[in-house]
Amino acid sequence: MHRLLKTFMAALFLIVFSGAAFAASLGLDVDSIYFNADEKTDIVGAGTSRIADGKLDASFTLAVSGAQAITEISLRNETTGKMWSTSPSNSAGLLTVKNSGGNILNTSGRLPVTPVLIGADFKLYINDAEGSIPNDSDFTVIVRLIDNQEVTGKTSVKGLGKVTPAASVGNSAEGISAFEINGTSQHDYAGTTEKVGADGRNDQQFTLSLNFRDAAVRAVKISARTNSQNAQWDTVAGNNIPIVTVIDGSNNIMNRTDGTVAFYVRGSQKYTLLTQDKDGIMGDRSVNARITISLADGRIFERDAVMGNATGFKETLSVEYKGTGSYDFTGQNEKMESNLNPDRSIRAVINASGTITGVRVRSASSGKVWDTIAGNSNPLVVLVSGPKLNHSDGTISIPVNGEKALDLWFDEEDNRNIGPYQVIFVMSSGQVLEASTGNAPAAQSAPAANVTKADRSVIFASARPALVNLDHVGKNKKRTANGYKDTALNIKITGKGNIKSLILTEDNSANGWDTLPENNGRWLLGVREGNRILNHNNGDVRIPVNGTKTYQLLMQDNGTLRKRNGVLHISITWTDGQVSESYLKW
Repeated sequence: MHRLLKTFMAALFLIVFSGAAFAASLGLDVDSIYFNADEKTDIVGAGTSRIADGKLDASFTLAVSGAQAITEISLRNETTGKMWSTSPSNSAGLLTVKNSGGNILNTSGRLPVTPVLIGADFKLYINDAEGSIPNDSDFTVIVRLIDNQEVTGKTSVKGLGKVTPAASVGNSAEGISAFEINGTSQHDYAGTTEKVGADGRNDQQFTLSLNFRDAAVRAVKISARTNSQNAQWDTVAGNNIPIVTVIDGSNNIMNRTDGTVAFYVRGSQKYTLLTQDKDGIMGDRSVNARITISLADGRIFERDAVMGNATGFKETLSVEYKGTGSYDFTGQNEKMESNLNPDRSIRAVINASGTITGVRVRSASSGKVWDTIAGNSNPLVVLVSGPKLNHSDGTISIPVNGEKALDLWFDEEDNRNIGPYQVIFVMSSGQVLEASTGNAPAAQSAPAANVTKADRSVIFASARPALVNLDHVGKNKKRTANGYKDTALNIKITGKGNIKSLILTEDNSANGWDTLPENNGRWLLGVREGNRILNHNNGDVRIPVNGTKTYQLLMQDNGTLRKRNGVLHISITWTDGQVSESYLKW
């Protein structure tokens, strides 16, 4: 035991006296545990045997973060009750553990004390995948630490029993004839609960084609997996998994009130399936999706998804300057009160799904700014759609799902200035929609032919950091959710070339966030363009730029970003070594 404590104390010494000290904690969290369905390996045998037995093993990936030392790892199938462990005497079978380098850690069976500094990934192997996971199963991983505390994580795995072979329907195979991903739809019939219902956000759409002589479908499940995320939707009641809404070719919703389904298929039929992709997993280019359907006669059919035709939904914003009106909603401050000077108005038409959390209007001729942000001294812009939509402090929270027309009212003192006006809408997801009332708005990209290396620059397009309804990064270098909302900033980058790294730091400090793979004490800086995360799995980026583009930066707040006042420094490095920099003060 004395040697174990010495090992752990050495690990703590490295943490406390390294630049990464602030990012670590004296505990350990299970970030994720998921089944590696595509891995085909046979390295262990039955019981405690370390000899391959000709049966493919089941492989899981375990990701942990924090600062601790692991003494034992166990994996339990909650459905069958069977457990595997690195302490074979405590289980029915041996759990084999590999580190990120592919080396087996418990070559003698028992796991040696394994320190974790900031974070680590492990591969877990159990013998006989089909025998160990005969049916759909829930797994729990139990990680025992050197202080005898335990941390756990959970995942669900599709049963590996043999799927019923296809029969025939006339000259066609019976079963699933096609399963396609269609992207974001213009529908809102699926939320994060188990019942059909709108949640204010457009659904993810799939197309399912079935072909049966006469079959009764009793359950539908869609699973999706990337290198860092897993998601699942189904029509099973009472399991806390979000719903798959099923719509037939006549636009009838097939789900019952509790979300379950029971419908007959005779011949070839096509269905639209809708899910709520709240974590954005379907927007990841590496996503693998699969559908499973269960019939009343006990047969199960599966098929992997392919990319189909997109639904055509696109978030847009258009604006038109309407001139001075006969209303006076606001003046030259942040209050909704008259100053006896008629306001000017802009008609905005937004087509989007989500919640509008901020609006900004900027005059290209005078540089003056009006917005809905409280406490920044900019005059107020009032949004009207029938009633006034601003809160008492001028801020807004306006849900939209599809096209919505809004009137923007603001007080312009100088009658000589009539724009053009640049209008920015900020959504709760952090997405920015921009438009201008003129032909040459400042927000538009410069023509690619006119942009050179000499034009390279980066500027902040946000007034200050803001919490958003996203979870893509954590308190480490992993591109994965951690259960807490991200903080976002928007930047504009102009130039021609490729960007190889971005570094965001606090003023006069090395602390902060970056896209560099190495553990240097900073946390991951996520980079998002539209709904797409640009970071590779290790956090690295390579971003081609030819003109001007707006990007969203995502980070976990280390306590600095929520402060009333602060200064941030952004540094982007191009592949030829040139560096562009900017500061943000709020």
